[in-house]
Amino acid sequence: TTSQVYPNAPPPLECRPRTTTDAFTGFWDMINGKEQVFFPYENSFGRTDVEGCCFWGRGALHTKGICNIGKLNYYLGAKAAEDGRPSRYPNVDFCSFPEATCAGSGSREMRWVTSMFEWTERIQNYDDGKDWNYLQKLKDFVDG
Repeated sequence: TTSQVYPNAPPPLECRPRTTTDAFTGFWDMINGKEQVFFPYENSFGRTDVEGCCFWGRGALHTKGICNIGKLNYYLGAKAAEDGRPSRYPNVDFCSFPEATCAGSGSREMRWVTSMFEWTERIQNYDDGKDWNYLQKLKDFVDG
């Protein structure tokens, strides 16, 4: 895993049920190389629990969370293959082994492929519902 390669990298992914005493997420402090768990750290949907979450991000964009890992599996992993759709990683079930991004066979490529997937899924599709849309702002910038 990256924790064995890079200094101050987070440890392997960790999942727990909501019922544990430390059932909320913290965040990984890259400078100090420690988990900070002084208060619950919310994801973009307001969830602070770690149930099925495997909260340390993986890959170049630190893909994490049940939604993003589930999407990886649906579009690029075993779920796509199971549904008869093309799959880059048909034998990888990201939901049951989210650490595959850094520890599975072919993980070096996987780190970048999953990051490109997340970029197109999350960044390029960004629209705040008001007046800021990533693709429109990019087009405006390119057009001058």
